[in-house]
Amino acid sequence: MKGKGFLCFISFFIVLCLALGTWQLVRKGEKEVLLESLRVAQKASPENVDSLKSPKPFQPLFAEGHFIPGKTVFLQAKTFEGRGGVYVLSVFETLKGQFLLVQRGWAAQEIVSHPEGNLRFEGVLRKPSAPNYFQPLNNPPTYFWIDLDLLSRKLNVPLLPYYVIATSSFDANIYPVKPLPSLPNNHLEYATTWYLLAFALGFMLWWHKYFYLKRLKYGC
Repeated sequence: MKGKGFLCFISFFIVLCLALGTWQLVRKGEKEVLLESLRVAQKASPENVDSLKSPKPFQPLFAEGHFIPGKTVFLQAKTFEGRGGVYVLSVFETLKGQFLLVQRGWAAQEIVSHPEGNLRFEGVLRKPSAPNYFQPLNNPPTYFWIDLDLLSRKLNVPLLPYYVIATSSFDANIYPVKPLPSLPNNHLEYATTWYLLAFALGFMLWWHKYFYLKRLKYGC
């Protein structure tokens, strides 16, 4: 029974390691598709928000219009070059009357002022991501992550279903942040590690079967 228990234990972990290695290869393929979409997006020409028909994540955009007074919020607990601060988010009304949430950049403190008059800026389209388990809940007027439905209600404007990270600079005290994520593709290394573990466990299983059990059988 003890030998069978050991065999079952090792066999389970061999299957687990093989499954995890295969999953990492699947993730590798998905990451390559995402990285390719990022490369394509970086080469694309900016499109006008007012003529955009099919919004795509990481798509370069430009918008013309003006910022709306009193429609600025801040994402708390954001860092830039090792310093703590906030992301400044303001509502921008386009020439066709659409309302766009613009992440203007990082600031060391909350800055309510914004550029006045009509202007044009460029940026990258982003879709809000779901908060992770470690992020605090939004408690207006304190925000930690972008919830467009909540912001639409609190700011009383029908925001577009995406936001833009501006690459244009609006204020000397607001620093543009990197609009595209850094996505290392280490999944092949992870897959190799899991497969090597499966191989090592398989060797242990073979050694146990052909040597240990034989020694028990012949009493040597």
